[in-house]
Amino acid sequence: MINRRFGAVIGIGFMLTLGALEASAQGSRVAAAKKQTGGDTSLTTFRIVANDRGLEGPTSVPAGLRHILFENHGKEIHEGMFVKLPAGMRPEDYVAAVKAGSSFPQGALDYSGAGLTSPGETAELWTRLDPGEYIVICWNAHHATTRRVHPFTVTTAGAHDDPPPAVDVVLKLVDFRFELSTPLRKGTQVIRVDTTGPSMHEADLYRLLDGKSLADLIEWRKHDGVGVAPVIAFGGVLDSHDLSHQVWLRKNFTPGRYVLGCGMPMSIDAKSGTGYATHTDAGMMLAFEIAQ
Repeated sequence: MINRRFGAVIGIGFMLTLGALEASAQGSRVAAAKKQTGGDTSLTTFRIVANDRGLEGPTSVPAGLRHILFENHGKEIHEGMFVKLPAGMRPEDYVAAVKAGSSFPQGALDYSGAGLTSPGETAELWTRLDPGEYIVICWNAHHATTRRVHPFTVTTAGAHDDPPPAVDVVLKLVDFRFELSTPLRKGTQVIRVDTTGPSMHEADLYRLLDGKSLADLIEWRKHDGVGVAPVIAFGGVLDSHDLSHQVWLRKNFTPGRYVLGCGMPMSIDAKSGTGYATHTDAGMMLAFEIAQ
């Protein structure tokens, strides 16, 4: 660290030099941020990396509307759910409750996050985080109990909002359907996701592989994503206990067949024979095509 206790003349000279260096460094950071996010110049981007051992990221971030980049560096599909822990609950306590059979450990609050994301893919979103202690956890397959969660603190120090980009499409999550304000099209678009409810919902985004069908996707998810995926998972938006919680999702759509699906758990479904049902079983899926 530079010692700033200089005489007036020397101090001014150093301050001018330091100012130039800081301005240059700031410019470099802005340029890097533009390259990384396609033009967004936020210097507080919250970057989370998933691999097949668990999740990694900063240990603290300021409260407010955060710009999130979720990158899957693993060989399996992963997601990144933000969970705010109640006072006195440690990350290992949360995981222990999940191992004991709880999908929603008492007092913990879901704060949305990046949905299922295939290897090599990146999900970009904006979501609000309030002060407190959190974990990022992957709920795909059995990862919640077998892969490392990432604890972090959301601080009041430096609290601010990263301004979200202009909205192209509004996606409403309703019991039990998806409603788009306008059809999605080819190219980069910003989708604001609103939960109308009254149930909690999520919106996983998939692109069907050639020769695969919606039925293939449903069957694959019924088995908790075991086996070869019939889709590329593009990292949609996960659920929040606060239904007023809005999330902005930015994606580049290329021509192809896509599906939105909600994998939130429901009551036991005796008809399916699996003992486990989701909102997909209630018909909460939307297939659409992006034309050339």
